[in-house]
Amino acid sequence: MKRFQVKVCGNNNLENFKEIAAIEPDYVGFIFYPKSKRFVKDKAIFDIFPNAEKVGVFVNDSIENILEKVEQYQLDVVQLHGDETAYFCEKLINQKHQRLITDENFLDFKIWKAVGIQSKDDFQQLTTYQQVVDSFVFDTKSSDYGGTGRKFNWQLLTNYQLSTPFLLSGGIELEDALLLKNFQHPRCIGFDINSGFESAPGIKKADEVKQFINTIDGRIEQN
Repeated sequence: MKRFQVKVCGNNNLENFKEIAAIEPDYVGFIFYPKSKRFVKDKAIFDIFPNAEKVGVFVNDSIENILEKVEQYQLDVVQLHGDETAYFCEKLINQKHQRLITDENFLDFKIWKAVGIQSKDDFQQLTTYQQVVDSFVFDTKSSDYGGTGRKFNWQLLTNYQLSTPFLLSGGIELEDALLLKNFQHPRCIGFDINSGFESAPGIKKADEVKQFINTIDGRIEQN
């Protein structure tokens, strides 16, 4: 059975993040969108070095600011969660390559594009992104930026036929773990969890996060 990856997003509390880092998810996400309730204000959180890849979440930000945050916080992934076009992604790639050539301390990073899904027609817009993103993050469609915390009909993903892999997001909770463990789609590489595991915005229920990851990995703990 394939192993799914898990990203824990919206971390912005220093002490709580220490608990999450100890659980060792595959990815940890930090939101750099000032209007978000989970905006990462305490930069000391980046002094914690989890055994996970760091994802920076940006919404309609400038390429200059994105690259600055990548270098400052050693981000492994840039997740674009706004109205960024495929052309914007291409420009970001070009700027990244220039920095990799001119700055020996600048590290490479992956690009993910978050996309809201409401119907099978929403997949039609993705073709132009295939060559410029490493993965998609599929979430519930909304007029607002950022995650909605609402589930969408995951069966819609049977209509996704492109080769680019994706992470599934959208209102995932602990009770979904067994269902998602058996989720069938050849391009699904993992799950992005956030508000469904919180006691307050940015404060994760570490025990539930651990149980979810253990279930997805097939290591269901016995009480």
